[in-house]
Amino acid sequence: MRKRTQGINVRVTTAEKCKIERSAAGCGLTVSEYLRRRALGYTPKFHPPPELFSALTYMDNLTDMLERLDPYLGGQYRLCAEEIRGSFLCGSQNSE
Repeated sequence: MRKRTQGINVRVTTAEKCKIERSAAGCGLTVSEYLRRRALGYTPKFHPPPELFSALTYMDNLTDMLERLDPYLGGQYRLCAEEIRGSFLCGSQNSE
């Protein structure tokens, strides 16, 4: 049996709706669950899309090849990949 029986209707602008939908999707939640959690004081965490992990793996492979050809450029590329990894995977990314 469904526990939630009450609804709340909220009017938003098109831009607000888009932002809420993006934020919810970025956290892997439905809009309803995202808004419910926010209203109850919880800040959902950003969940990176699977494509990010694929891109980082590709960058790692490119870095390995580049380091063989030019160690300096390979090192710079590795720093860039690590900065991306740190920004999105260590909790510093906020979807709000």
